[in-house]
Amino acid sequence: MKTKCVIDAATKSKLVDIYNQIMWLARLPKITSGEARSWYTHVMARRLRKTIRKFSGKVSRKAIKSTNLRLEHYKRIQTSLTKLVEHHKRSKKNNPNEFVKLILECENVHIVTFEENYQAMKANGDYKKANIHLVNWNKISKKRRIEIWSKVLKGKVSNAEKYKEK
Repeated sequence: MKTKCVIDAATKSKLVDIYNQIMWLARLPKITSGEARSWYTHVMARRLRKTIRKFSGKVSRKAIKSTNLRLEHYKRIQTSLTKLVEHHKRSKKNNPNEFVKLILECENVHIVTFEENYQAMKANGDYKKANIHLVNWNKISKKRRIEIWSKVLKGKVSNAEKYKEK
């Protein structure tokens, strides 16, 4: 079952402002859609991650044993946003609600190793092709969950408290 992410009016307003900034950038000469998109993914997302980024509850097998971890946007946030910006730029479309919806869908993350993140990117998010095997959070030892939570989730995802050991 898909859960719908609900955001408050202030967060939606911030996302609409970011969309307008991205589209302004995208319409400048010699600025690609990918470069404009990076305003969100490399600059503004950091400000909103505690509000909208959600952990899926899945960790790769390799990540369980590694210290080299990262949050991986398994719905291909960079590619998806670049395509949306390009489409809006070409069609001269202005649809911030479409942007907000895509952000909320794509700001979901698994925990993988740095190497696996790169492999997933090369495989266009195909975890089977990238040889990434996911494990449910509750199947990981309590000790390791505590370590991963404090290193990777705390302060970096909106639903971190849900995964904190009591």
